[in-house]
Amino acid sequence: MPDTDSYLLLGIAITITILFGYSASLLLRFRQSSKLISTLENLKSD
Repeated sequence: MPDTDSYLLLGIAITITILFGYSASLLLRFRQSSKLISTLENLKSD
């Protein structure tokens, strides 16, 4: 039986990297949208 442990570890590492990147992307989007909302509220009050 071939040794495929390295492929399993590589797949897990890639999956974790993708999930971390997706989470970071969502976090940045929410931060930018909150800044945009506050800017629009400031423009509306002026």
